[in-house]
Amino acid sequence: MASTVIIQKEADSGPVAQCTIPEILARIARQSPETIAVASKRGQISFAEFDCRSNQLARLLVKRGVKVGAIVVLLSGRSIDTLIAMTAVLKAGGVYMPVDVGLGLEAISSAIQDAQPVLALTEHQSVPIEGVEQRRLSDELEACRHEPVDPLPLDLTSSLPAYVMFTSGSTGRPKGVVVPHRAVVRLVVDTDFMTLSPATVMLHAAPLAFDASTLEIWGPLLNGGQIVIVEDAVLSVDRIAETLGGFSVNTAWLTAGLFHLMVDERPEALSGLTTLLAGGDVLSPAHVRRAMALLPECTIVNGYGPTENTTFTCCYSIPRTGWGDGAVPIGFPIAGTSVHILSETLEPVPDGEEGQLCAGGIGLALGYLNRPELTAEKFVVDPLSDDPAARLYLTGDYVRRRSDGAIEFRGRRDRQVKINGVRIELDGVEQALRQDQAVADAAVVLSSDRGDAKRIVAFLKPLSGDVVGDLEAGVIRRLKAQFPAQAIPSSIKIVDELPLNKNGKIDRAKLLSDLIAAEQLGVGHEDEDFSGDSVGSVVADIWSALLGKSVDARANLFDLGATSLQMIAAHERIQAATGLRFPVTDLFAHPSISEFQACLDGASHRSLAIAGAARGRRQRRAMNAAHGAISVWSHHA
Repeated sequence: MASTVIIQKEADSGPVAQCTIPEILARIARQSPETIAVASKRGQISFAEFDCRSNQLARLLVKRGVKVGAIVVLLSGRSIDTLIAMTAVLKAGGVYMPVDVGLGLEAISSAIQDAQPVLALTEHQSVPIEGVEQRRLSDELEACRHEPVDPLPLDLTSSLPAYVMFTSGSTGRPKGVVVPHRAVVRLVVDTDFMTLSPATVMLHAAPLAFDASTLEIWGPLLNGGQIVIVEDAVLSVDRIAETLGGFSVNTAWLTAGLFHLMVDERPEALSGLTTLLAGGDVLSPAHVRRAMALLPECTIVNGYGPTENTTFTCCYSIPRTGWGDGAVPIGFPIAGTSVHILSETLEPVPDGEEGQLCAGGIGLALGYLNRPELTAEKFVVDPLSDDPAARLYLTGDYVRRRSDGAIEFRGRRDRQVKINGVRIELDGVEQALRQDQAVADAAVVLSSDRGDAKRIVAFLKPLSGDVVGDLEAGVIRRLKAQFPAQAIPSSIKIVDELPLNKNGKIDRAKLLSDLIAAEQLGVGHEDEDFSGDSVGSVVADIWSALLGKSVDARANLFDLGATSLQMIAAHERIQAATGLRFPVTDLFAHPSISEFQACLDGASHRSLAIAGAARGRRQRRAMNAAHGAISVWSHHA
């Protein structure tokens, strides 16, 4: 019986794998001092200047109390200054911890309480959280200008932690994943799944709190290439296309959702790419085939991996001849990685049978921040290794090995889902709803629209006879304090009772089937007298098609289940259908068809601006935290 134990040669004995991120970056700066390291529409910076500025800030951070192993929170968006700060933290021996400002104050406070950081660097103004000293990044960069430009004389090792990133927890409490320098080096140096070199010009559109940013940032920097930053808080297809073309970007990482959208709406914008990585969720075979036909010179890679194994565990460079029938495989382990496909008892399963993907190698995280019991549960001793120190991370993802050796993703056995690359524990959301002060019982299901965009729908049995609108608003408000925007239900259904199956458990399958049946009753737009050729009618038709159901022109589109990815799709389609040009933020600021029509017409513009300002700020904050558009996350108004 063939074994499905797949071993890649461990890359921990070579000199590069023993280096820290600052060591490699310093070498690049010496070799190519005048080469542009980072560029954006606001400016650019050479490797020499980037190295000097980060050295200066590192010295100031040490004076602020940053020591080896100390955590520094980054509450800032994508920018050259943020990348300097991130690098400076590492040069000071510290650990950077990017925080998603869309998590909500309760979740941010919980993360900070777990981390006990010595400092937080903010972009514009202080965030109302306790327990950490906050300093404005721009002020710190100005204050450090008189510091020496040479590096600090620290003896750092590749086993030290480099960053902490938080992922969703089953109880709603995020868990911090601690990733060492060596894991980042394993990901981006001497890669076998993509080409990274001084010729690389890579798009950076991921939020810092999403581990795609690890590849987008350190991939170019540690290979002498160039990062191109999309600084917009709210991205659009136009902005992505403009950045790709305007900066001659040749390498990009897109979540599955954004990849599908770009292939549908603006495939020509991808024509300059030589490498396109997509993943974070299951890829549509139809979109992959279209992309390969439209981009004959581009290598398309399906990337898979949990944060706990540093961005990528397996990758599949999709052959021009295709991959056979069914799903696009996740491929093979990348260099420095071992993968086992194991049974529930951690025994190898036969080829072709499903088993849990268990990952090992030097890409593994050190564990969960201050969660020793959880670390011991998920990071186990490798039962198939002669090395007693070898560990495996139990991903919870089930896969099978095909006859050609490629690994195929099959799904999960629990209720963890991914929405545009973000892990969400449905049971955690459901538990929080049941604990809500206004809810007697609750259930959540995952639904998909006609374009396969995933969304969470909640079914609530109220505790009392509260007004439905007040109940929903209160529940959503309290959820937002605990969870990221991606975990907030796109719609709430009030029920008298939750259906039970024959075993007396909540019948989520019936809830989902009833939901689908109700949404298929009709597609159209209601309660507004739009003439057939008016802009309002066009907008209504576009939204009806996107949502797959009737749309009340006065309803908040987010309340109807619209996601931020669909907002970007609508923006592109409205512009194409009408010839109008407007910023995508107009859709977020005026999220009903009637309001948006008035905005375009210029009618009641002043009152609309006032009424929409607070709502627009909330939505832009959520979007800023929701991966801008490289993984445009699900969003609730």
